[in-house]
Amino acid sequence: VKKVAASCVWLASKLEENPRKARQVIIVFHRMECRRESFPMEHLDLYSKKYVDLKMELSRTERHILKEMGFICHVEHPHKFISNYLATLETPELRQEAWNLANDSLRTTLCVRFKSEVVACGVVYAAARRFQVPLPENPPWWKAFDGEKSGIDEVGRVLAHLYSLPKAQYIPVCK
Repeated sequence: VKKVAASCVWLASKLEENPRKARQVIIVFHRMECRRESFPMEHLDLYSKKYVDLKMELSRTERHILKEMGFICHVEHPHKFISNYLATLETPELRQEAWNLANDSLRTTLCVRFKSEVVACGVVYAAARRFQVPLPENPPWWKAFDGEKSGIDEVGRVLAHLYSLPKAQYIPVCK
């Protein structure tokens, strides 16, 4: 699990705007393991056999993850659609709320369950409901944006459930 977690973090950093070197990921995960297991905090020598083995294992595990994903690792964020949708609907007052909802949607599984267009429609719809801004129903506004009503409703339900959860609390993992 630890190897997969490290490899996932490394791969995810490559896919977004802030790539990290393997060395950085290995050092952080090594320090976390030392803390978790109450080992003395030792410096990881970059020329040691342990470091070389960890680096090879990181690369090997990343390859396994990519193979399982079919080397498909591009995800479109719903944010890229929100401004266009709101401009088309002539509701710029919803921009900040829709953007905030899209940010919060990343704390859920919505980005892997639905196309980005559907998530964007869902957050626009949720923002419009929150501010009681009517959206065109004839023809249905979501059809112009490749949205599905069932998906949009599910996005709203998932976000409503997210906001119904108790506020996150810090739990110290190290003593």
